[in-house]
Amino acid sequence: MVNPVFSILPAEDRHLEAMMAVMDAGFEPRYGEAWSAVQLAATLAMPGCWGTLAMLGTQVAGFSLCRQAGPEVELLLIAVMPDLRRQGVAARLLRAVQAEAVARGASEVFLEVREDNRAARRLYEAAQFAAVGRRPDYYFGKDGSRRAAITMRFALSQLQD
Repeated sequence: MVNPVFSILPAEDRHLEAMMAVMDAGFEPRYGEAWSAVQLAATLAMPGCWGTLAMLGTQVAGFSLCRQAGPEVELLLIAVMPDLRRQGVAARLLRAVQAEAVARGASEVFLEVREDNRAARRLYEAAQFAAVGRRPDYYFGKDGSRRAAITMRFALSQLQD
């Protein structure tokens, strides 16, 4: 059996349905982190925003969504299909975000991650993101619960070290 080819490509409007399938599968509803298709489409259409798809053969394995403001890029979303987690998809998407941020002239990447999302925090820490702040009550769960976000930063100059 031949392993499917893994590739990274720019996300476009025509990929919204596939991105929403990843969003719906990849984010637990109880945390209230998933975006709607309208939010996703509007963000992709904004100047300075871009998305990246991770493809495994012809299947969308995951995606990321970013926006740039001056020298800063914010990683807004990163999602991977649950059955493809722990296979390096998110790490490869994160490297693609960093490379695109450098290509766009940015100097740092920021993100917020739910404080109790251990898997995501391990991913970002392994990629040398540093915690630089905490936002209480940032996430509002469907059940009314509130969770803090950890703000993390990566200086793109680290890529040249």
